[in-house]
This record gives sequence, C-alpha cells and structure tokens, in this order.
Amino acid sequence: MHFDALTLACITAELKQTLCPGRIQQVTPVDEHALGFEVYAGGARHPLLVALHPNSARVHTVSYKLRRGVEGETPLLLLLRKYARGALLSDVVQPDPVERVLHLHFEHPEHGTTSLIVELIGRQPNAVLVGPGGRILEALRRVRAGEGERTLSPGHLYAPPPAPAKLPPLDDGAEDYYDRLAQVIAQPGPLWKALVAGVAGLSPTAAREIAFRVTGNAGASSEGVTVIALAQALQELWSPLQTGDWQPGLIEDEGWIGGFAPYPVQFRGRFLPQPSMSEALERFFAQPTATHAPDAYAALRSQVLAQVKRAQAQVERRLAALAGDAPAPGEVERLRTQASWLLAFSGQIAPGQTLLTVDAGGETLHIPLEPHLSPIEQAQRLFKRAAKLERAAEIIPQRRAQLLADLDLLAQLALDAERAANQPELAAVLDELRRAGLLSSPKARATQTAPAAGGPLRYRTSRGVEIVVGRNARQNEQVTFKLARPSDLWLHVRGAPGAHVVVRSSEQAPAEEDVLAAAQLAAYHSNQRGERKVDVIVTERRWVSRAPGGRTGQVVVSKERVVRVPAVEPEDVSAV
Repeated sequence: MHFDALTLACITAELKQTLCPGRIQQVTPVDEHALGFEVYAGGARHPLLVALHPNSARVHTVSYKLRRGVEGETPLLLLLRKYARGALLSDVVQPDPVERVLHLHFEHPEHGTTSLIVELIGRQPNAVLVGPGGRILEALRRVRAGEGERTLSPGHLYAPPPAPAKLPPLDDGAEDYYDRLAQVIAQPGPLWKALVAGVAGLSPTAAREIAFRVTGNAGASSEGVTVIALAQALQELWSPLQTGDWQPGLIEDEGWIGGFAPYPVQFRGRFLPQPSMSEALERFFAQPTATHAPDAYAALRSQVLAQVKRAQAQVERRLAALAGDAPAPGEVERLRTQASWLLAFSGQIAPGQTLLTVDAGGETLHIPLEPHLSPIEQAQRLFKRAAKLERAAEIIPQRRAQLLADLDLLAQLALDAERAANQPELAAVLDELRRAGLLSSPKARATQTAPAAGGPLRYRTSRGVEIVVGRNARQNEQVTFKLARPSDLWLHVRGAPGAHVVVRSSEQAPAEEDVLAAAQLAAYHSNQRGERKVDVIVTERRWVSRAPGGRTGQVVVSKERVVRVPAVEPEDVSAV
C-alpha cells in the first residue's frame, strides 16, 4: 500500500493541529530504520513515529509508547538529542504538496533553529537534520559526492529532491495545462498507468481511484475520457488541500484490511472511515501481514531472548561434557577384571615390568603396568576408578534427563519471549529463568519477582464450549493443574513447545468440531504456527501429571489420541 503525497498532506494537517506547538521530550531509536519522538502538546504526550523502511516509509502518531529497539548510538540520534530534545516543535510543513517530503521545525532554547527533513521517497527513505543556513548536520543515510543525484553529508548545503517532470494534479494557470493533460489521456494502455506516469503526486491507488471515478472501471483505458472529466476528478481528490475536509479510512477486502487512504475509496472493497489518518495507518501496519510494524518492546525482547540463548548454550555445553564423562559399555567390568588379575599375579610381577599378559579362560588379556606403582597400588586405583564410573553410570542418566528438561523449558521460554505482548510477560520469562537457576546475568538475577502478566486466554466456540489457553510456561502450569478438572479435555502440540489448552467439560462431551477448534488453538499458540499439518495430543486432564523432576509446565501423558490440524486460528471461536 502506498503512503503517497495525499496521505502525507493529510498527516501534515493532523500533526499541525495536534502537535504544534509542542515540546520534544524524548527521541528514541525504535529500530535501525525508525525514530520515535515524544511530543508534549495540548496537555498530553503524543508518540510520533518516523518510519523509514524501504517498503513502508511513513510518519504518524501512535497510541502506544515508542521504545528503544536497537542498542548503540548513531550520529543522527546523538545530534537529535542535542538539537531536538527539549526543543519546541514549532511547525510541520509539506513544502510541495505533490512530493513526499516533510519538514519538522525545531526551536531549541540553547541551540536555536533546526529542521528534520523526512524524505519518504525512493528505495532509500531518509531523514536529514539541517541547521542554520541550510547546512546538513547529519543524515540517517549519508550520500557522498558522486554517489547520487545529491550530496547528503554533514557540512554540505541541503538540496531538495529534484522535482519530477510531470503535470501538476491541479490547474497551475499555465496556458498549455489542458493540452498537456490531453497528452496524458492519449497514452496507450490503462488510464491509471498513464496518470501515474504523467501526473505528479499520484500513487497507483490514487490513479486507480481517479480512473474509476471517471470511467466506472479502475482498469479502463483512456478511450472516450474527456479532459474536463479528468480535471474534475483530480480537483475532487485534491480539494482537501484547500478545504481541509480530509476523510481518512481503511480499505477492507474480503475481511482483511488491504489499504488506507485520506479520501473515500470507491474502486475497491469496502471503505471504513477512521477518526484520523494516524489511527488508520497504525491499524493497517499493526496487522500480522504488515511489514515493518514497530515492536514497542523490541529492546527488552531482544535482551530476554539473549538470556534464553545464553542459557541454552550453557545447557548444551553441559550435555556435551556429560557425554564425555559417561563410561563406555563394559568399562567398569574391564577395570575390575584387570584389578583382580593384578592382585592374583602381584607376587610374579618383576620390578620395572610394563605389561602383564594373562590367559583368562581362552581370552588373552594385556594389562599395562605402571612401573612406579606396585601391583597392589595399581589394582587399588583400578578398583577406585571402576567404582567412580559405576556411580557415574547411575548419576549421568538422571543428570542428562534434567538437562534435557532444562532445554525443553528454554525452548518454551524462547517462544514465550517471542510472543510476549507486554513488559510483564517478558519479565515473567526472566523470572522463570531465575527460578530454574538458568539466569546468567547478575543484574537480571537481582530483579524483583515479575509482576502479574495477565491470565490465560479464553475462547468460546459457536456451540458455546469454553476453551482456555495458556500463553506461557507459568500459565500452562496454571491451566493444567489449577483450572482444569479431571474430566476436561487437555491438548498440546506433540513434541514442541506451546500452549496447554483445556476444553471445559459439561454434561455432554464436546463435539468433534470443538475439539478440532481447540487443537487449532494449541497449534497456533506453539512454535508450529503457520504450518499446514500439526499433530496435537488430546486426552482427559486426569491422564496428565507433572513430569518427575520436571520444570514449570512440564508434564507426562499416560493416555492420548492425536489429531492433525492446521496451525491457524479457527474461524468458529471468539475471544471472551
């Protein structure tokens, strides 16, 4: 979907009204391509997102707090904190209404006037901080002399992007304006493509809308289209620049949000009006299918996942070391046999002898001797080594089982961290690591007990059956051993981390459709999400028990059946 010049014009009008004048309180690196500003205006804090991702560049306010998503400090970030933080956002300007360039003007009490020029154009959107006299202080993406059409490096004068050689969408008073508009119509092919190629400021979405309003068909050719009809359609679409009558909204296609626009779209889907362009953009880019939706907890999530990965690496090293300590098959018996023969022949071994050869019932044994030890001393050492290996043979399987349980817990905690929706849920992951003795960071170890992270998810099928879903290891424990009754159905993805799911029992057994819906929820809330076929265990809760010596949420199942379902959200359930 295109964040075009008209969308930017609508956003500019919103920002002028909402943020100007406003005080910049924070500047945050949301990710490597996005900046966040906290602007205090009108008695409220407004998070402003400047996203410069190659495929989804945009500027708009959001309803959530923007958080740091990357470590380190870039030159642009450091300068913005100097010149913008504490400054007054005095104005927001779109210098050319047909171009996707926005100027944010700052007035700092100590450092004076600067401007952040946001260029939402091309394959490399950019942000350029410009000081007095129009000289560049820094840029998100520097362009050195000879690397592009313009030089965007500190110390150089800022030059705006070159204007496209296209016809303006509104009559500019030129004598040949309508002649040139007629030339646009005369181009072969679909009308909308001719409009994109010949008229400035038009995205494919806007061009298709104009084609539809003129011909009734977004994909129609320009055959039969009059210059007057086209000019009227352009005037209608661009009139909010003068009137301020913006009508932002979303485009719904077959149940999903397929686009946005600052005007009612007629050629496609159903247009859903929104309170503001910013709200429309936030809702569109918050979809799972939308690219580069900012993660408000990216920095904390990254730190938690790093702790989990460190713990996984440590457990895997311990498992590898354990494998090296395990005695080879028959090693204990071999050592004891050698020790026994050494005792039996101790009186016949000459001083300095290095090998004892024994005929042991048809088998020839070659026992190395250590000249500096007596045969009895060497036999005692062999018996001691055999006893140690025998103890290891008993302890190592138990230790290996515990380490494997730790790896299973860490796989679950990694999934919990990836899916966590808020700070308490991320803190719960660290708390579980600490309780399991797997947290390697001393600073994190000192953290207080995690705050409550909300309860399990609850759904109801179209037939009224309640389904409860644990969202993390601790909630899995709660769902299975506190909320579920013995007769409730219990579900979990086979052989993978994921949610414990319970289907609440009633007088009648749940229909198979409800069981399959619960199985889909179990698959969806696992690390198999998106797979077409996932095996899910189904049993009664009475057949589920805690794994002996296991970690939080780890169980054993004594009776089960398996259903195979897609790992997508079922259609016939609703959250309650």
